[in-house]
Amino acid sequence: MYFDLRLWGLTRGVRLRIAWAVSLGLLTAAAGVTRLALLGWLLGEVFTGRGLGSLALPLAAVGGVVVLRGVLQYYKEVTAHGT
Repeated sequence: MYFDLRLWGLTRGVRLRIAWAVSLGLLTAAAGVTRLALLGWLLGEVFTGRGLGSLALPLAAVGGVVVLRGVLQYYKEVTAHGT
């Protein structure tokens, strides 16, 4: 990868904001993968015949990860838009 000093100079003043946007993007991606993994696990539990009462905690965990991903996605988009 080529490192352009002129382009590096143009990022002066927003480098930390760019790093923050990248960090939020990575966290959002991790939350998305976690959401998919939990949904797959939950679907497997449903297919094994577990009752709705025993699935309450896993359902809450999936819901929490979905909300977390949504919040992270929102802040990532707002930060990237402002940058």
